[in-house]
Amino acid sequence: MTDVETTAVLVAGGGPAGLAAATELAARGIGCLVIEPRPEVSHKRPRAKTSSVRTMELLRRWGLADKVRAVAPLKVEWSQRVTFCESLSGNRITDFDGAFGLTTQRDDRFPEPGQQVPQPFVEEVLRAHLATQPRAGLRLGHAVTGLTEHDDAVTVTVRDETGRPYQVRAGYVVGCDGYGGVTRDAIGARYEGKSDPRPNFNVVFRAPRLDTPLGRAVQYWTLTAATQGLMGRLDLDGTWWAIMPGITADYGAAHAAELITGLVGTPVEHELLASDPWTARVLVADRFATRRVFLAGESAHVNPPYGGHGYNTSIGDAVNIAWKLAFVLRGWAPPALLDSYEAERRGVVAETVASAAANMRALPADLAADAAAIQRVKSPEFHNLGLVLGYSYAGSPVVQPGGGAAVADVGRYTPSAEPGARLPHCWLPDGTSLYDSLGTGFTLVTPAGAAAASVLDLSERARALPVPLTVIAAPADYPWQEFLLVRPDQHIAWRAGDPAGIDLAAAVGNVTRA
Repeated sequence: MTDVETTAVLVAGGGPAGLAAATELAARGIGCLVIEPRPEVSHKRPRAKTSSVRTMELLRRWGLADKVRAVAPLKVEWSQRVTFCESLSGNRITDFDGAFGLTTQRDDRFPEPGQQVPQPFVEEVLRAHLATQPRAGLRLGHAVTGLTEHDDAVTVTVRDETGRPYQVRAGYVVGCDGYGGVTRDAIGARYEGKSDPRPNFNVVFRAPRLDTPLGRAVQYWTLTAATQGLMGRLDLDGTWWAIMPGITADYGAAHAAELITGLVGTPVEHELLASDPWTARVLVADRFATRRVFLAGESAHVNPPYGGHGYNTSIGDAVNIAWKLAFVLRGWAPPALLDSYEAERRGVVAETVASAAANMRALPADLAADAAAIQRVKSPEFHNLGLVLGYSYAGSPVVQPGGGAAVADVGRYTPSAEPGARLPHCWLPDGTSLYDSLGTGFTLVTPAGAAAASVLDLSERARALPVPLTVIAAPADYPWQEFLLVRPDQHIAWRAGDPAGIDLAAAVGNVTRA
């Protein structure tokens, strides 16, 4: 290992978080290298199946939302429903319409609805995109086996597809290598939390003739069937997934056909494609970062799948740290900006993990066939825009003091222009989204009709720092007629009645506040 490669940022792990981090870095002209053990993405174990409204917004920033929708086997218009039933061939108990932010109607609150799409399709879109980016390297079949942090860099040991070790010297490392990766241990971090004692058994199977009289739904929860669980289509060609809580690995492997029959309520001709025993974990790392190594995604937190939050939260982690690394590496911000990563994401993660854990308290076997009770208990799992869009970075060292509080209602999203909140969305008169007008750096959204001279001082301060700043005007009917300083991740860093009151230097970490 005499030759040592160099890169600005090494991303350990090329799952959703790692690919998203690399995409954000590449969009900002930062060289990065992604190290991913899997040569190919497996469609037999799809894991996440829901891209939230917020994730689709972030994909839109990269010009990839439409590409993800194009490859998704279940289009939004196909179904926006979750159905609770006796069995797939039994009676309906109740429905949740508009689940997971799925809608075919234009919504003033966001530019992109949610999308049911198996995780492998998203990963393939991101892999293909990175292959077109000259400053991004995607090294498949390689694995990070260790790292050592120095004052000025991180030395990463990698094993290639033949087992040969080599080293890469990176300015920074984003650890996206998941539950079993090495970066968490390498920085001395450990998970805190617990594992659910109940076993779980997943299957993916093909049953081209399987249908249901219940109509279209993205999920079916079977409550009184011989097998109590949840299931849904992966595509329209007969591929299905199912999650069966309480089933052990040994029993599931020996009785998979019987279990599938129990979900459906009648025998069905099928081919078992994959099975996967797993344990639900509620874990958060006790630290997310050192000076040069940052944990994102399941390296930092693991939560149950109920509500569809894990993968989506991981994308949010990746965008947060990646734009900040880009600003530091471009010379637009001091390294102190990176200190805000854990300060901002830990609170979001805590809310998300707590919500997923609460959803797990009411699994199919825990629910009676009572429509009203199901609606009351499970609504936060399927109608959760308050959590998905309403989280805030208030209290961050790079956000104006006095911002809004944390999410008050998981199910209800109330737009807010408080510092730390996501910029309230609106559609512009030409039919485009306000978000489409935001710059690649910071953006000052001015009140409609504000004099150009009023922002000259802030623009001059931005050039002197230097910080890239775009200035746009809000439409006349935008309810928040103040000067709003918006970060690259669409969150509000500062607001004021006069641009003179906006501390741009503090927003990029140039000022230490007491």
